Amino acid sequence: MLREAALENLKARNVKPGETVQLGWFVFRTIATDHGLDLETLDFKALASFTTDFEIPERVHWAQQETLRRLGALAKDCTSRQPALVSRSYSPGSKRAFIERGQPTNHSDSGWYVGVLGDTLDMRLASSFVHQSLYELSVRDQRLVTFWLLPVGYQVFFGDDEPRIERVEPVGIASAASPHR
Repeated sequence: MLREAALENLKARNVKPGETVQLGWFVFRTIATDHGLDLETLDFKALASFTTDFEIPERVHWAQQETLRRLGALAKDCTSRQPALVSRSYSPGSKRAFIERGQPTNHSDSGWYVGVLGDTLDMRLASSFVHQSLYELSVRDQRLVTFWLLPVGYQVFFGDDEPRIERVEPVGIASAASPHR
């Protein structure tokens, strides 16, 4: 379904085999086959790893859409290439990890902050953070990919077996550093 929709969209673009294209949240690479143009997709298993198997991207797309539907939220588009602000204390799979969507600072910013509860780093220091693409974060911690399309003002906590989603008034990194104001 995702492959077919992407191929249909690309018909009008006059793309050539070997081109990398972005459609919505996903990145595809065009390939030539005996039957014409086809697509490879990032597999979310390793950085820059493409495959013709669309099973994982289909699951990602379904999970993102289902999360929005369940919350009654409208997607706030972003791309897998956009960066998130990430605390240096964060490590993939951490039970203390959380994400918060704030207002993007510019058109290339996702607005996402990735942090840890009880962070001991000084949130006022730029050295406490790094920027990482949503794609890189998704490959390293696949729990996150489901939530990237949530709109501004959502926090997701990963301490339990099931992530806990909360709606908050977005006030920026100050709230991210201490999510239980």
